[in-house]
Amino acid sequence: MIIRIAPIEPRWFEEKAQVQSRTWRELNQGHIPQEIVDIITPQFALRLTEAHAKDPNQVMLVALDDDHVIGFAELLRSPRPPADRPEATELASLYVLADRHRRGVGRMLVEAGKQAIGNDRLVLWVAGFNDNAQGFYRHIGFHETGRTQTEDMGPELEMTNY
Repeated sequence: MIIRIAPIEPRWFEEKAQVQSRTWRELNQGHIPQEIVDIITPQFALRLTEAHAKDPNQVMLVALDDDHVIGFAELLRSPRPPADRPEATELASLYVLADRHRRGVGRMLVEAGKQAIGNDRLVLWVAGFNDNAQGFYRHIGFHETGRTQTEDMGPELEMTNY
């Protein structure tokens, strides 16, 4: 397995959207209301991908294995509220196919994202139920800030800040 990280190109939009829909469903199934899980269809994810690719505030990278998308990262040059760290970049999304976990793909995407956006100070939010992601971020050097926010997804969903 030789993984390559690259800025997204239109030829990968559909595959990235498939990965986004699949990983979203796998992560959130049983944790948030099903109608919200069902929103992120491949078609919806494709529309998001096309819009995000045009946004000058955003950097989108894909992890490729044999030119096929196996993961992606989206970074925002300016963090969204309630993050109050204007010197930081927000890691808005990081998803890797489950069968590629624990192989360094997530770390590669984070490091490439820092380089691509020109900032090694990242802020991110992780769902409180996502122990796997929280462990990953701690493993690669992130620290909890102690800040939380609540998302309204039917039941309240606590998000942890790193």
